[in-house]
This record gives sequence, C-alpha cells and structure tokens, in this order.
Amino acid sequence: MTENLFSHETYAATRRPLAHASPLPGWCYYSPEWYARELETIFRGPHSEWLCVGRVDQVRNAGDFYTIPLLGQPLIVVRDSAGVVNVLSAVCRHRGAVITEGEGRCRQLVCPYHNWTYSLDGELIATPGLPPPMDASEGFSKNDYRLGTLRTEFWAGFIFVTFNPAPKPLMQSLGTLPAFLRNYRLEQMQFTHRDIYEVECNWKVWLENAFENYHVPTIHRKHIDPAKPQNWTFEATDGAWEAMYSQRSIVAYSGLPPLENLSEKEAGGLYHIWIKPSLQIVLTSSSMKYRQYLPEGPEKLRLIENWTFPRTTVARPDFADTVGAAYYHKYSEIIREDLRISPNVQRGMRSGAYKPGRYSLEEFVVHRIANYVLDRVIGPDDAARAPLKAVQNSRPTH
Repeated sequence: MTENLFSHETYAATRRPLAHASPLPGWCYYSPEWYARELETIFRGPHSEWLCVGRVDQVRNAGDFYTIPLLGQPLIVVRDSAGVVNVLSAVCRHRGAVITEGEGRCRQLVCPYHNWTYSLDGELIATPGLPPPMDASEGFSKNDYRLGTLRTEFWAGFIFVTFNPAPKPLMQSLGTLPAFLRNYRLEQMQFTHRDIYEVECNWKVWLENAFENYHVPTIHRKHIDPAKPQNWTFEATDGAWEAMYSQRSIVAYSGLPPLENLSEKEAGGLYHIWIKPSLQIVLTSSSMKYRQYLPEGPEKLRLIENWTFPRTTVARPDFADTVGAAYYHKYSEIIREDLRISPNVQRGMRSGAYKPGRYSLEEFVVHRIANYVLDRVIGPDDAARAPLKAVQNSRPTH
C-alpha cells in the first residue's frame, strides 16, 4: 500500500479522461484506513450523503415496521398512529439492547431486556416493574430518553436518511433526476418482494459490476444471444446521478402490462440509475427494481434487492403467478452468477498483487463511480476531472 494513501498524485491515472484512465488501486477496496475515510466522508460523517432505507409502502398501516442495519447501526422504520413514517434507532436508551429485528406490526416498541417501552415515534412511555424500578433514580425523566432519530426525507415513495446534521435538502441532492423520471410515476409503485444477500466484497466491487456490461458475455453468457447485440448508451446528467440505457435486457421480462404515459424511448427499453452513493434503480416498461448497497466493512456488503410494480398491476388476478417465474426467479439467476464473481474480484484486490489496467469505454459509469469516491475521500481535483459526455456502446445491459 502506498504511503501517500490520500494524496491527489496517487490517483492521477484514475482522474484522466475515460479513454486514458485506469481503475482505482486495490487498496481502495480492502484498506481499513480507506474504508474508514469513506464512512466519514460519504456515509456516516458530518458531511455524509442521503441514504435510502426503503419505501413508505413497506409500512402501509399504523404499527407496521421493519428493521434495517445501516453502517453498523440497527434501525427501525415504523408508521405511527398519526400516519407518519419514522426512522428510529433500534438501540434501547437504558442498557443498549437491540429492541427488535425483522418486520411485523406492533402498538409499542418494547425492549426485550428490561421492558423499557417506547411509542412508535420514539418517545419513552414506560419503564415497567414492581416496585417501580426508576423511582429512586434522582432526576430521571422519561422525556430525556427518547430513541434516537435520523433526519428523514422522502421522494417518490423512497425513504432517505442521513447522519449529516445540516444536509442540503434531498430534492436539491437529487438534481434533475425527479424531472427525468417523471413519466414513471414512481410514487405509484408498490413494494412486493425483496431478497437480502451478505456478500464478501467491498461495496464498490458490486456497484461497479452493476454499471458495466463488459463482463456480461463471460459471466452471463447463457442469457444472451451474441448475434443480436443492442446498442446502449450512458446518459449525460447533471452529476447528481448517473444513468445507462438499453433497448433490451438479458432478462426478458414478459407477461405484465406496460406502464402508461411513457415516452417511446422509455417504453422501448430500460434504465439503470445510480443515485449517489448507494441506491440503484432499474426501470423497465413494466416494473421498478431497486437495489440498496449497505457497506458492513471494507470487505463485506449487505445487498438488498427490492421489487415494485404499479398498484394496478399488483391488483391483477394473474400477478402472483406471472411475477414469480418471469421476474423474481429469472433475475435471481443473474444475481447468483454475480455472487460467484464478486468475492473472486475481492480476493484479487486483497492479494496485493493487483496493478490497475485500463478502463474500456463500456466502463463509463465505473469511471464516474471512482471519481466520485475520490472527490469525497480526498477532495475534488478539478484540474484533472474528466469531461462529462454521453457515450454509446453496443452490449445489452442487465
């Protein structure tokens, strides 16, 4: 590992324009020091980004909740009796026990250790016991011991949180993306299914894999017809998000009606959207899949794959029969193939033998990911920044 871990000069090759650039060095994928700086500057520090923890329709009714570990912190997402969706710390204020895991419905949140009881908006409402256990604790007031809460904002049905005490508003962070996706009416999508994977790789390994198709003819070869490649493009954006578009997917979705009011381009293909730093949205003409990248260490990722469909589609009598085979099961084959290669890549990075090669033009977004990480971890280097241009290639995306 270089002694100049956080020096601009160390990463000059990655800062070059795509046609001349090289990937990040291996230590950016396994170094505890580098990962700690990512946590501080991207995910959990005072200048951290907005992070997606799910969708509001996962907690449709009062009392509905689910839990999610975020950067080592167990969280509860719950809808209270007033209809407000709250994101609370799942750590009891008494002695630190985790209050609950999984998902379900409740009227109160009760710690399993000493029965401290909280309302669904995090207020401590009872410390049960006979004799009353807290009566002799001088100056004790339940009002002083609410569950921790995270700053929360919403867009298009998504729930975002941040550890930043003074973030810029979510809508400002999203830039032009809401306007770009307006035809999909994402707020009308209904959550239907999720799969959770614990992957032995750095979060960037899988994210980069998801936004390049150079690997598809090798890793996913049984799903494609090499004789029928389809052109695909990387969109020019405002920098708050990245997008790639293809006229076909290597998973041939079928059997459900298309969304209404899509443009000809939207109806005829699919988008992969990266919302920095850790949310991916895959939009087809009939569905939205979203993927949450939750780092759990320098070499461990919690990957959550979520499916949503228009409410009118979910209400169809044939929905359950169609969606399992044509959507969930087909895509899980792709995931299993990537589950094999991503830990392989991680082992190579960890070996210390990796010397970065060169990017192909098919790795446009991968290059953007690397430069985003450098911007956050060591600071912008505007003199070396590659210009943002749309790029066109000819492999099918997935």
